[in-house]
Amino acid sequence: MARAKGLVIAIDGTAGTGKSSVGRAVAEKLGYGFLSTGGLYRALAYQVFAKQVDPADEKAVLETAQKMQFTFERQPDATLKMFVDGEYLGGKLHLDEVAQTASKVSTHAAARAVLTEKMRQAGRDGGIIMEGRDIGTVVFPDAEVKIYLDATAEERANRRVKQLVSKGNPADYEQILASIKERDLRDSTRAASPLKPAEDAVKIDTSNLNMSEVIEAVLKEINKYAS
Repeated sequence: MARAKGLVIAIDGTAGTGKSSVGRAVAEKLGYGFLSTGGLYRALAYQVFAKQVDPADEKAVLETAQKMQFTFERQPDATLKMFVDGEYLGGKLHLDEVAQTASKVSTHAAARAVLTEKMRQAGRDGGIIMEGRDIGTVVFPDAEVKIYLDATAEERANRRVKQLVSKGNPADYEQILASIKERDLRDSTRAASPLKPAEDAVKIDTSNLNMSEVIEAVLKEINKYAS
């Protein structure tokens, strides 16, 4: 059955493959909304951190997640601006303490289930591109289009180094490469919603593609469905 506002397009993949940049650009071209679902986990982490909840306490983290109310407003660049209990958290989501807490709270299956349902509510009418690690497998297994972006760990480390250097920040390639490999292992072996491509996802290796080429490849797959 057709959704009221269009398709649900799931973009999953490993860290550092440009999922957010690609998803936002494609959404803008289609007139869709774009949601990076990692923001919901960071929002939960912020609430846990701000309320001094023990991130290892599964019950307390679950209760925190259940109480959160999310609303979204589409911005000119297609991004869905997120409000939690009516508040735009902005830069608070990128505090080091929040990042560290997010990696802990995201391992709790019950809390993940609550946020998964909130993501479904945000995208159920379609007209949305969602980026994450389990969109096509868990959040929207019935998404009309599923994309899985990947690249070698070495290429993703190179991209991260260039990004940091361009901003005048120090960058240690070997350290960044080790961190990426560690995150890949953690994401793919976790008990709750491990990172893996959906069986019907289109896999795109971005190692030797620039951003425009990846965007074009994703649009090609969407057009296949639309036609």
